[in-house]
Amino acid sequence: MKKALTSITLLMGASLVQAETSVTLYGTVDTGVGYQSFKNRNNGAKMSQTGLFSGVWSSNSWGVKGTEDLGNGLQAIFKLESGFNVLTGQSSDDRLFKTTTLGLSSDDWGSIKVGRMGNAIQNYASYIAGLDDEENLSDITNTFSAAASNKADNTIVYESPTFGGVNFAIGYSFNTNGPQSWNSSENTKLVTSALAYSNGPLSLSLGYDRLQSKDWDKKVHSWVAIGGYDFKAVQLGVAVGQDINGRQSGYGSYGPAPEFTYWNSGYIKNFKTTSFTINATVPITPESSAMLGWSVSRASSAFNNTYNLDKRLQNIYSAGYSYNLSKRTTLYALAGYATGFAFQNVRGQQAIVGFDHSF
Repeated sequence: MKKALTSITLLMGASLVQAETSVTLYGTVDTGVGYQSFKNRNNGAKMSQTGLFSGVWSSNSWGVKGTEDLGNGLQAIFKLESGFNVLTGQSSDDRLFKTTTLGLSSDDWGSIKVGRMGNAIQNYASYIAGLDDEENLSDITNTFSAAASNKADNTIVYESPTFGGVNFAIGYSFNTNGPQSWNSSENTKLVTSALAYSNGPLSLSLGYDRLQSKDWDKKVHSWVAIGGYDFKAVQLGVAVGQDINGRQSGYGSYGPAPEFTYWNSGYIKNFKTTSFTINATVPITPESSAMLGWSVSRASSAFNNTYNLDKRLQNIYSAGYSYNLSKRTTLYALAGYATGFAFQNVRGQQAIVGFDHSF
């Protein structure tokens, strides 16, 4: 009898845990085949690559996330996510996980999370990413560093509940890269914030970030204002913003040739750019859509004079088509063309077809 009662108790306990705790394995696998090239028209240098590409439509990633019901509307939440290259099986970073969060969430007072995560505006910027091109030519990173997929270590973020369609997020990183130093002045610190409004087809958001380090002459600022509207026949996304005194994420040609400038993240003397993007998604059938996008960035005169830039304007044009084979699998075709890339006399172009599967 005791054994029977013990078994019943264990089964009831297991059922209770199962009912109150949820753990999900998820991920995305994406690959394509195509062509990408960059040409510096001043010196004739050219880089090109034909073949397979990893993470074109979406970043390749896998992870686990979960919640535990603590009662009274309170939940414990966590997320562990890792990136990888589907063509080689290698990690996309030198870390086991690119995102690690642990926190508490409530419908009444919002959520608070700690760990390694993106800045506040990333949760509200998805509809200006346009073609979701994770390759370096059309990636939204090249227009707004604040809307990029950059992550910060040692971060705490509070996100409010939604009141009348409005919510906000504010966070702080005690050191954006690596363990915190015992000497606080040795840490690179980030203040990140976002304010959002959503009402039916209309979405608006505003993000502001500030990076600072004792090794920099000035603090690095970035802001972006975003708007989106779903007209049903077409979905529009627009954004305007600036990067001042540097960038949160580096950008430029990812190739090894020194003839192509790469702007690193962090402080850059006299760096200032003003950027604008607009994209449209047009549903063709319930399963397919066509997309068009244009992004332009203008360098300030001080930035131009300091580095003797070849071009003050960077233009990126993109087009795409997607067809959903199911809720989880998508076929796509992407094309991109850029002039003045990274503010050099560089032309970039790419054409890639592929497929993406989420689980």
